[in-house]
Parts: sequence; C-alpha cells; structure tokens
Amino acid sequence: MKKLELFVSSILAGMLIGIAGTLYIASGRTISGALLFTVALFSICTRGLGLFTGRVGYLLVQPKKASYMAELGIIWLGNFVGCIILGAIIRYTKPMHIETAAQISAAKLEQTPLQTILLATLCGMLMYIAVDHYRTSNGDFTRFLGMLLCVPAFILAGLEHVIADMYFFALGISAEQMSKVAVFLLCCTIGNAVGAWFIPLWEKMRTE
Repeated sequence: MKKLELFVSSILAGMLIGIAGTLYIASGRTISGALLFTVALFSICTRGLGLFTGRVGYLLVQPKKASYMAELGIIWLGNFVGCIILGAIIRYTKPMHIETAAQISAAKLEQTPLQTILLATLCGMLMYIAVDHYRTSNGDFTRFLGMLLCVPAFILAGLEHVIADMYFFALGISAEQMSKVAVFLLCCTIGNAVGAWFIPLWEKMRTE
C-alpha cells in the first residue's frame, strides 16, 4: 500500500474509533456501549484500514522490520489525525459529550506513567488476540468472536487503548494539558506495542 493510501486509511480508522468512542459516551458508558465499541474494529478489519493497535503485533514476524516500523509510524499519525477530526466534529455537533470526555480524560491523566504502560500492555494483548483471530479463523461468524469478546473486555476492565484515548483527549482536554497528554500517549503506545508482542513471541518459542 502506498504511503498516502496508508495514511488516508489510517485517518479513516481513527475516525471510526472516534465514532465508537462517541457511542460509548452516548450510552452512558454502559456494557451496551462497550459492546457497540466493536463496530469500529469490525469496520476496520473488514475494510482493511490501518489501525496501529491492530498491526503493531505483527512487527516481529516482518522480514523488513525497518520498513514496517515506518508504516506503523504513518498509521499512528493517521489514527491521531482521524481522532482529532472526529473530536472536532463531535465538539461542534454534540457538545453535550464534552464534559464526559473531559472526566474520562482527567481520570487517565491522574495515572502514573507505569500504570499507563501496564494497563496498555494488557490492552495490547487483547487487541492482538481480537485481530489475529479475525485473520486466522475460517468461520464466517467465529472470526468475529475475538473482537466481540476482547474489545468490550478491555473497555470494561479500564485498560488503555492509545487510539481510543486519542479521541477522548481530542474531545475532552484543554490546551494546557497537552504536555501530560503527550507523555500519556507515549506510555500508552509503548504498552500497547509490548502487549501485542507477548503472544506472537510465546507462539514462536513454542514452535522452536
């Protein structure tokens, strides 16, 4: 995929995550909202869009890791832009959601960097399972079970998904908080990546 195409597909993926985040807020942050969050990963996987947390787990099996890392950087940036765009749209069209997003964001920024990394690591494990199950399962329905189970699980457990967090920040933070947000997103990115590598590393060890 060309870099521009990858970037555009990643923007769309970020916007879809933002739509799912809006559904979660609009539902009152309920179990039904957590289940509806899967609409984003369903759409991203079935349309082949670029999502950082869906692709970072495959870095270790790439023959050209440097090239793949560059693609991951493009995807991360595209996801970020998509979340900013969707956040601006919702700020304008649904301002009643800003307060809830601000509350979610404030709670996240109260965490220590280590807490964020650990929570993001656990989320990364679940995201890898969800996406890899979709990619490797042969059943028309069973391939979606991973996302139907893992996505609500990481939301209800309060784990950290860097792209979803980008959206909540885009909707709920002020400019004065940007330095804290930057640190948070860095820690969350590291955690999501490390968590997504655990299972492929274990599978590699098991087959050797």
